[in-house]
Amino acid sequence: MGAGAVFLMSGVLAAGLQGIWLTSFSSVLLANFLMLWGAGEYYQALRLFDGQETSRWFTFAVAAAVTGVNLFFYAVVPSLSTRVIVMSLAFSFLMGLSGIRILRSRSVSGTSVRNTASGSFWLVSLLFVARVVGTLFFGGYKTALLHNNLWQTLLFSGSAVGFVLINFSYLLLCNGQFNRHLEQLALTDPLTELFNRRAFSDLALREIARSARSGEPLSLIMIDADGFKKVNDTFGHAAGDRVLQHLSDLIRENVRPQDVVGRLGGDEFAVLLPGANHIMALGVEERLVAAVDEHPLSWHEGKIPLRISAGTAALNLGDPDFDDLLSRADDALYRAKRHGN
Repeated sequence: MGAGAVFLMSGVLAAGLQGIWLTSFSSVLLANFLMLWGAGEYYQALRLFDGQETSRWFTFAVAAAVTGVNLFFYAVVPSLSTRVIVMSLAFSFLMGLSGIRILRSRSVSGTSVRNTASGSFWLVSLLFVARVVGTLFFGGYKTALLHNNLWQTLLFSGSAVGFVLINFSYLLLCNGQFNRHLEQLALTDPLTELFNRRAFSDLALREIARSARSGEPLSLIMIDADGFKKVNDTFGHAAGDRVLQHLSDLIRENVRPQDVVGRLGGDEFAVLLPGANHIMALGVEERLVAAVDEHPLSWHEGKIPLRISAGTAALNLGDPDFDDLLSRADDALYRAKRHGN
């Protein structure tokens, strides 16, 4: 976004230096290209904000094409009104494109921030549409670019307000994204991207409260990776990390979207199953154990066989207590480990 502002202001400066330090031709060339490039950079910054790759060839193509057209109407078929219209429409298009980008962005949280950011781009876009209308019907092109009159004052003061709002709203967008990142760090395990123990416990308490109100069953599966220390000792800690990631992927793939999966620490995982009674949860447990048995971890040129032990408990709706549920699932897990299941 900063690059867009720099290019944009450089383009305005190039226009202002016409007849002072720059010839008319070079001023038109630089002003058109730099202002359009700056508008395109705003759009690229929003793509980057959404985690997508930038496509600066698009920005360059638009800026170069419009600049080429305007040079034609400067040197070959001189027409100031046509240059104003072409430049204004292209600039309006790029600003509007950024406004649409924000409305469709999944990275923007909060309606007020989304509306402010998108509205800022649309304000500038509509001002340049107004410039086209003024040029076509009211002779708005007849005065010099920096001539002090009501038409120019309204156009450029409105644009200045729009760009201040654009940069301010972008700061709000970045701040919101930063806060979401902090929340994610606080809630998720960085290695497996599962819920950490604290977040899992909070979600479990919510589900327990919901089950207590509705009377729906709720079950918990505790999972432990068998022989995890041996994997670390034999293959190294990098392999151990991949084992944990592999197990987390297998668990996620074999539970429902509404189930809550967490890493409680070390090689210990937990799955909360809303709406599942003990029999249903045992079926999920068997599926998870089989999935891990059937999918060893590919490591370098070989495979690391994996096994897990699991224990399941259902919520006692007569006395819904998370510590009790966790303790009973943990007991079931260690019974399974003792029996080699």
